[in-house]
Amino acid sequence: MHLQTGERLPAFDKNGVDVMAVGNLPNELPRDASRYFGQQLIKFVFNDIINGGSDLLDRATILKNGQLTPHFSYLHDYAYH
Repeated sequence: MHLQTGERLPAFDKNGVDVMAVGNLPNELPRDASRYFGQQLIKFVFNDIINGGSDLLDRATILKNGQLTPHFSYLHDYAYH
């Protein structure tokens, strides 16, 4: 999908975003599971985001400024070049 227009693009086009995912989860999450997940994000991640980052967020970040981060460099062969 084109970042500005939302137009559908061919895979690996430099103007789009490609997502590799496995769809083996149900279409809907139970409300309590969704609420619990949100509470855990707030408990463990929210302050790191507000405070401008942390080692935890750095390790969880796959792309930064359009480049794979060192922790995810093993994905290089699967990424558009």
